[in-house]
Amino acid sequence: MRLAPVDGSGPSKDAESASQGQFEFLDVPPGWYILYFAANGFRETVHAIQIVDGANEVGRIDVRIFACSDSPSVCDVPCVRPVPVLSVCEALEARVGVCAGPVVIVGIFKSGMDDTLRLDCPFQLITGEVGWPSSIGLTRPSQPPDLLRDKVEKKRQEILNGGPPGAQPRPERVVGLYGNLSFPAGLTSAPCCSAAVETALPPARLFGVGEKDLRVIR
Repeated sequence: MRLAPVDGSGPSKDAESASQGQFEFLDVPPGWYILYFAANGFRETVHAIQIVDGANEVGRIDVRIFACSDSPSVCDVPCVRPVPVLSVCEALEARVGVCAGPVVIVGIFKSGMDDTLRLDCPFQLITGEVGWPSSIGLTRPSQPPDLLRDKVEKKRQEILNGGPPGAQPRPERVVGLYGNLSFPAGLTSAPCCSAAVETALPPARLFGVGEKDLRVIR
């Protein structure tokens, strides 16, 4: 169990102690945080929490055991289906999981401490009162297969032509990347942008097809 500041201003904080499924964090400054749980055999789960002066009781957080519908690594028979080519918004809205196998995500590449694909969407994913950006984190995805080149280019043109006049992204920044897409549990959708607090953490992550650590929050 870990706490991550919603504004990305500091490192995540691990629980100091745990017993019988109970976790405790000590010396946490007041503010908004994403509380998240990740463990082998369980699906990553996120929960928004506001820390105020004094003790804070989070309450119960339900977590879910990994199923075949969550990850191809637990499936005996891999799913066989055409590889979808989706924009960032389409992927976030549908919340396509890694269970479906590899996908191609097309969006505007942004480099930084955590490289992302982003896009302006008419909705946003939320956790409680915290809203997540319309972006997908990147962990060593690869270039799409050549046989998908035409579909990727069509999706690129949709994005390039879909922005307001004079505000279209630079063509070289609109790219398609291939990998497995993962979302944590605990996300819902709402019209953009109505959340009380915004976090800088991406709500999904595109991994290379050979990655084993599928945690969205790093």
